[in-house]
Amino acid sequence: MIGIDFESVSIKESGESLVDLAGYDFVLDAQYHNMGLSTDDRMFLRRGVAEKLSRIQEKLGRYKFKVWDGYRPRSVQKSVYRKFWRETEKAHPDWNTDQIKNEVEKYVSLPDDPGRIPPHSTGGAVDLTLVDLDGRELDMGTVFDSFQETAAALYYEEHEGSEVVRNNRRILREAMIAAGFLPYPHEWWHYDYGDQVWAHVLKKPFAIYGEIQL
Repeated sequence: MIGIDFESVSIKESGESLVDLAGYDFVLDAQYHNMGLSTDDRMFLRRGVAEKLSRIQEKLGRYKFKVWDGYRPRSVQKSVYRKFWRETEKAHPDWNTDQIKNEVEKYVSLPDDPGRIPPHSTGGAVDLTLVDLDGRELDMGTVFDSFQETAAALYYEEHEGSEVVRNNRRILREAMIAAGFLPYPHEWWHYDYGDQVWAHVLKKPFAIYGEIQL
């Protein structure tokens, strides 16, 4: 998450446990397990985050959440970081190390800096989309973990393009913001709650979720 200097935000750990999302009425699609980047196909979030999502889903009525990723230990964070580094290096062979690093860290937090807690390692960050009651994903304009410009959260608000995609993203974004989540500018699917990024951007006095282990 380049450009967001959140490390200095203090943390008053709430002590909320991680909960297995299999116990909730969400559609689960463990993307990093599917890609071979994690050996665990279970997905977890802090209890408060999971319960917030459950309440949002009830209000949406016509839609359900499909969750792609939640809690992510640093070991998986490292695998994801390396994957995107290789892909960016291949796509831009003329870029130097700093250019590659800057691009990768738009999408994946640095995994091995002990002073910087990746948001997903707190259990407060979630990657998700919406599906209709037949299980079909709403058209959001890009796939999960796309590096395209069009993956930016407000791309279709600021550029001409698909009205369907714009409206679908609005449904997701407005529902999440109303419940206190923070959208991430570069990824329409990523939302934070309770972590240092959330506290920094929304000017909260402290974060309530620090790094946690299963």
